[in-house]
Amino acid sequence: MRFNDKLVLNKYIFSLFGVESFDEFLKYESSIKEDTNLEKVDEEGISLFYHLLTSRFFSNLKIDKIKLLEYDNNILRHTKELKREVKWKYFQYLTLLFTEIYLDMYFSSKESLLKNLNIFLKDFNSKVPKNEQLEPFKYEELNKLAFWNATGSGKTLLMHINILQFKHYNQNSQHKINKTILITPNTGLSQQHLKEFQESGLEAEIFNKDGKNLFCGNSIEIIEIHKLKDEEKETTVAVDSFGDDNLVFIDEAHRGTGGDEWKTNRDKLSAEGFAFEYSATFSQAINSAKTAKNKATGKSQKDELVNEYAKSILFDYSYKYFYEDGFGKDYTILNLKEEPSDDIKYNYLVGAILSFYQQKKIFEQNSSKMREYNIHNPLMVFVGGKVSQSVGKEEGSDITNVLNFFQKFINEKEKTIQAIKNILEYKSGINTTSGVDIFTSRFDYLSFLNQESDAIYSDILNSIFYGSNGKLHLDELKGQDGEIGLRVGDGDYFGVINIGITSDFKKLCEEQELDLTTKEFSYSLFHAINKDDSKINFLIGSRKFSEGWSSWRVSSMGLLNMGKSEGAQVIQLFGRGVRLKGKAMSLKRSTYYGKTLETKYTKVEQLNIFGLKANYMDEFRKYLENEGVPSGEMLDFMLPTIKDTKYQGKRLKVLRVRDDKDFKREEKRDLILDTRDAITKKVVINYYAKAQVIGIVASNDYVTKPDTYTFTAKDLAFVDFDRVFLELIRYKNERNYFNLNIDKSNLKIFANSTDWYVLEVPKEYFKITKFEDYKKIEDVFISLLKKYCDEFYKFNKNDWEKDFLVYKEIEDNDSNFVDKYKISLEDNSENSDIIQKIKNLKEDLDKGIWPKNIGLNYFKSFVSNTHLYNPLLFKDGRFSKIKIAPIELNDGEIKFVEDLEEYLNKNPIENSEIFLLRNKSKAGIGFFEDGGFYPDFILWILKDGKQYVNFCDPKGIRNLNPKNDPKINFHKSLKDKEAKLADSSIVLNSFIISNTPFNKIQDLHSDITKIEMDKKNVLFQDEIEYINEMFIKILYEY
Repeated sequence: MRFNDKLVLNKYIFSLFGVESFDEFLKYESSIKEDTNLEKVDEEGISLFYHLLTSRFFSNLKIDKIKLLEYDNNILRHTKELKREVKWKYFQYLTLLFTEIYLDMYFSSKESLLKNLNIFLKDFNSKVPKNEQLEPFKYEELNKLAFWNATGSGKTLLMHINILQFKHYNQNSQHKINKTILITPNTGLSQQHLKEFQESGLEAEIFNKDGKNLFCGNSIEIIEIHKLKDEEKETTVAVDSFGDDNLVFIDEAHRGTGGDEWKTNRDKLSAEGFAFEYSATFSQAINSAKTAKNKATGKSQKDELVNEYAKSILFDYSYKYFYEDGFGKDYTILNLKEEPSDDIKYNYLVGAILSFYQQKKIFEQNSSKMREYNIHNPLMVFVGGKVSQSVGKEEGSDITNVLNFFQKFINEKEKTIQAIKNILEYKSGINTTSGVDIFTSRFDYLSFLNQESDAIYSDILNSIFYGSNGKLHLDELKGQDGEIGLRVGDGDYFGVINIGITSDFKKLCEEQELDLTTKEFSYSLFHAINKDDSKINFLIGSRKFSEGWSSWRVSSMGLLNMGKSEGAQVIQLFGRGVRLKGKAMSLKRSTYYGKTLETKYTKVEQLNIFGLKANYMDEFRKYLENEGVPSGEMLDFMLPTIKDTKYQGKRLKVLRVRDDKDFKREEKRDLILDTRDAITKKVVINYYAKAQVIGIVASNDYVTKPDTYTFTAKDLAFVDFDRVFLELIRYKNERNYFNLNIDKSNLKIFANSTDWYVLEVPKEYFKITKFEDYKKIEDVFISLLKKYCDEFYKFNKNDWEKDFLVYKEIEDNDSNFVDKYKISLEDNSENSDIIQKIKNLKEDLDKGIWPKNIGLNYFKSFVSNTHLYNPLLFKDGRFSKIKIAPIELNDGEIKFVEDLEEYLNKNPIENSEIFLLRNKSKAGIGFFEDGGFYPDFILWILKDGKQYVNFCDPKGIRNLNPKNDPKINFHKSLKDKEAKLADSSIVLNSFIISNTPFNKIQDLHSDITKIEMDKKNVLFQDEIEYINEMFIKILYEY
């Protein structure tokens, strides 16, 4: 049984939402991963995550909605306390929400918490084999929470909020905390944490055992784990001197699990306090623990760690989830199945250099595209599994092997050119499990450049090594903490070795006839790597990498000295290597962001991994398997599409703003009070839920007949207009309203007027009992202005654009056409069936033959008779083994296409032609509704001299307000656009195809009727006749 499946505390919290696990939660609510709008806060100051959770899990929720809203308020309040802008990703929000739930239960009644946990554990144990069962929770175990966070998933900021969360719940507790302590594995991470605390505005300092603290005991004290000892010495401190009633935070807990003394010492600090642990590598740390049974207890160290962490890990967002959500670079593994001959190994390493060179060329030749996607200058690193202050003999030997390869590459011209030629022709001599050359399909961009092998070789020497020939020189840079600069002849430094230089390493260099000399140097090559003007292309040595140093540049990783016991270290290094900023700082690969890089560019969003020896790669594969992510060779299939040319000559129309017109670029707007109904009637905010949080009981009819309130001059007398102004500036920047000017002096005009908003709230909400209550009034006033800001901007943008809307014909190069798909999956026996089907599909498409449908449960290739190109691809969202770019159809979309196809086959529409086209999100036809609306499909019907252009959007609508959501009301604004264009031969319609059944909508909005939804062109996908209803509306009602 995998350790991940034993996380009983995590499972207990998920059970409160009516699901058994994170995977089941994501199955029910897959949109939470992709909808970045959920990261926003509504005008009432409530996160959209809250709305999703309370609506989606409405029937199964075991936590009161008002309680959830209280937790949401706490999270947002704590977030505002940080002196930095933060938007929580869905998994970060869930982590913070789970912490709120647990701490509330813990401080409310530890006895009840213990009882409920053990009831749940008893049920859990009844379903697993006896040897996998966990021991009951104990009272003394409840004061510890652990968080399994993939490297790069933002655990530092989560820690900052956890500090505030604990202090909030503990403030009314009888138990007082002595100190707040952060334990780190090394000084590098201590300094990094100190800087992060300062940026968040939290008081922190490095522990000073002489007692000279800057903040007089109120700060977070940061100390390295190795300084905690039983007795105080010159460089250590006695752990007992801290007491045992501390609030303790532990970064990278696995450093302490391998050594009994370290773990015992850090656990002492919080025995009567509370502890939070954070690690990317719990499973590796547990797997490397001792398995020998203790005679007294009958348990091994591994048994004890499993029992402890299975009951304390509150949230699991390990690398498996991080990768499947599209965060970080993709990765590709250059596998070696067995130790090869010298010539084959040389080809292998040349292939690694060639892959790196390709990344460099993409970066250098496409600078604007790289800036758009936040790609940094590629860097190749060589890292090892062992970390020490000085390099050992085996690692030193690996490093000299790398250096000898560099020398050989530079000096043996003919051999290297031939190796490059063999690799590009897929004749490297190294094959995958299925017999394919490992470099197949890896050099799309080099193929696009169409260079000869000798030209590539020459360019690599000049652009990567900065020298066309000459001797490799190693310069020990005096005063630069173990740095060796690498250069060819008199060229610039192309690489740096960052290790502890020892006499053994110098002797190795001498034996290998490597030219190592000492040289005075004024600055650190290593510390300059992240600067834009750094010319360093290679970094060798892992010490700094493991101590918290990170870089967005890493694009290729060579594994050195990889043993069987370094799993935690290796996964951490790997996690740092796959870090990616992504387009719009999404941290995601472009295939998951929605705007995909062209296939030939995608190699810069990929980490290439190779090893100096075959057994290193074997160990690395095992580490990845343990993480639950692909660990073997990946097969990439490029599937061309076939256009259905019947649409050509039909003059299919779409609605666009003229190409030469851009509202943001050409127009400026000042935020003024505009009382036209089109704006003010939409500025409606309901604060009844927030009133309930603070104990105000609403009348029974508040849903249909809410009380309204208008602010008086007395209410607004103490409003801080500087804060109001800054909040609005921040808000308009978040919404990208860059051409909207806000004058602070105009804001008082809004304060003196009451006819621009409707505020639904119990009057008691604004009862003043203390001066701080005026802050509540100010918060609501800001919320109303934000809502007004949205409606004002949308009105002005649409009003301006209406004069420049035109009908344009779909052309062959339209951005909505997909020329080819990229399908990636692991090359193993488990996938053999789907691999063969995709191979057959590719063969047909390459020949221009209409392919047969593939109809597996988890993957479909579907040919539509109406779609302008084929095939259309579908993948079950839970099946992560196949990656498809551009993104595949989701459940609602594939059902709509199949239902449409089935309907037209059974009910052909006479004297008509019908065409369908998938509309790309963020790149296709969009409308400025709710900040940007891209309906999933465009459906054309040509009949009786008219062209009916229909925008169809299959989606779940449980999170939308059916009365006033802009997407649901889009049918009306689209008709306004049709009237403005006044072309009687074209009819515009829009439809929401709801995969949320109507009864679920009524559960949440009891005042909405089916007739009202029908009038808004909302059709329900669970109803048999919904396609027929759509055609009736299109052809006969308009």
